Amino acid sequence: MIDITYGKPEDREEIAQFMQQVFPRAKWSMDGWRAILDGRWGRPGDPYAVTVRDNGKLVGVLGLITAQRPTDHGLRVTANMTSWYLLKPYRGTGIGRRMIDLATARTDITVTDFTSSPGAVHAVKSAGLVELDTTRLIWHPRAVTAPPLPVHGDPLARAETLDAKDLRVLRDHEGLDLTPLIVETPDGPCVIILSIKQKHDDYVTYEVMYLGNRTLFARHVRAIADSLLPQDRAILSVDRRLLPADVTPDMTEEFAVPRFYTPNRMPPEDIDHLYSEVVLLGMKLY
Repeated sequence: MIDITYGKPEDREEIAQFMQQVFPRAKWSMDGWRAILDGRWGRPGDPYAVTVRDNGKLVGVLGLITAQRPTDHGLRVTANMTSWYLLKPYRGTGIGRRMIDLATARTDITVTDFTSSPGAVHAVKSAGLVELDTTRLIWHPRAVTAPPLPVHGDPLARAETLDAKDLRVLRDHEGLDLTPLIVETPDGPCVIILSIKQKHDDYVTYEVMYLGNRTLFARHVRAIADSLLPQDRAILSVDRRLLPADVTPDMTEEFAVPRFYTPNRMPPEDIDHLYSEVVLLGMKLY
């Protein structure tokens, strides 16, 4: 008998062990698997995984990093899909589709998928997820003579100057492999959280994971890029949806696989890359 349900609280360790077994090439330890299942950002009772059992035996999982998160429109709940796996004998039977259907069933939760493999795109779309974004905006270093904008590398040391949203976000992600900053623009401070990774041999990517004030960032993005980037072999990258349409980057780049989400539950611009497997596991976002 096949049972497809949300994981129970007492199932977390079993699911983590299963994930470690079926993903042997993962670059993280058991602590990483436990981290994506620990529900640190969710409410009591929020789902953290979909499980498939055959007469009690665990044969499939789909992780859900559920988070109640602050946005410009108040608190919202997202669930970032992660580590989807179904043992081979159960594939092609419709079980995988039923797993995603359950994952997306709650209309009070916006489900996201930032790291889908090309082979999973059809199943993701079939379950009702749509493209959240397809393009990144890129700024390159340039030779400048103007003084850089002041940059503060420890925003929490200036907690008294932060608004409630920025403060909550920074505290929620404290200790993760991220670079939080405050950049002092001519129109006020802007909180930025970066993931700085060597994704390509030729340059380092300064990936924007969160913007405290998108309008302020967009207004001063060229000066911000000049202040943050080294003089060469680096780029500043921002997903298209996070900035106003009239922003002009140095270039744009299409994602190999789009980002996906369940539509009509949150404005796309409120869905950044935090509260996800990307930050919990220190992944490179392509």
